Amino acid sequence: MLYDVVHSSQAIRTPDSAQTLGFLYNHGGLNNQKMAIAGLLLSAIESRLAVNLPYIYVKDQRTDDEYLARFQDVFELDAVADFGRRHDIAINPGGASGVRGGWDYFGHFGGVLGTGADRKVVEAALEAMTCLKPRIASNPILLQLKDFVFASLGIQMAIQLRIERDWQVHSQQLRSVLGDSEDYGIGFIEILSKIRKTFPELRLAYVTSDENAMPASKDEIRAVSRSRFGIDLLWKSDFLDSAHLERLNPLDLSMVDYEIARYSPRFVGQTASTFANILCLEKFARTRKEVRGHFIYNCLGDTVRERRDNGFASSAHWALLPSRVWQVLGDGGAHSGASRNE
Repeated sequence: MLYDVVHSSQAIRTPDSAQTLGFLYNHGGLNNQKMAIAGLLLSAIESRLAVNLPYIYVKDQRTDDEYLARFQDVFELDAVADFGRRHDIAINPGGASGVRGGWDYFGHFGGVLGTGADRKVVEAALEAMTCLKPRIASNPILLQLKDFVFASLGIQMAIQLRIERDWQVHSQQLRSVLGDSEDYGIGFIEILSKIRKTFPELRLAYVTSDENAMPASKDEIRAVSRSRFGIDLLWKSDFLDSAHLERLNPLDLSMVDYEIARYSPRFVGQTASTFANILCLEKFARTRKEVRGHFIYNCLGDTVRERRDNGFASSAHWALLPSRVWQVLGDGGAHSGASRNE
């Protein structure tokens, strides 16, 4: 393993303090956790309180076992400490406090991006997100994989197949809110059909997914993709040998997919997924240029469509339209528009 983890039942909790904000850990996926931590940092700026950095959560979808890692083993501590110095808030990495969850901080971060009412707050939110730099991004395993995928194979597209078992359960919950207004719960055949109609020249793509939780094996999905759509699909496990895979826990594997997708010239995902939204938002935050080449398949219709929101919107409808959110940044960004999330 790249670092040690402990079972969630064995987590050491630092006593709460009125002068410190924190939560023990957020039990969501990679980007839910990043949003909760970014919201925590924003709240610290607003309250002028110190921050106890949380544990990072690792869940094995096959067994439902839950583990925790130290923040500084997963993310670069110096980048977060620099953020704290710039905003005059103390960052304490030594002990997580509070309780399991952090969903209020998650909601706070999303609310800031959704309303965009204040330029300084939006700027701080983007900065908080970009200070969360995964240590695996500089790991030789990932660097070699990235070089082979893009330089050697010339892959130009990463596809998010959000079809895992946990997503099937979540999409049923979404249906009660969204009804049939989006194609958020479609299977891999429907996703690939939309992509084929949009990109008839596509022959090879990298897939991001939790392979252990897919409803069919990668070989079965690949065979269908080849025969019906003429598209060859490759997963990270096609490149990493068993020794490398055994060193990576489920969170590491998710971060590998995220970093590969971040470098891909084109990405196809869906706005009901924080993976796709934060991927687009982070690219905008780092470049401050309109993000092009990010497409969504959860829009209604038989094709995928390019998003225009730079990652700010969580609905397919608003992701396709410019918004006022980016306008509050003034001269800090180009004025061709970001998303609208109203």
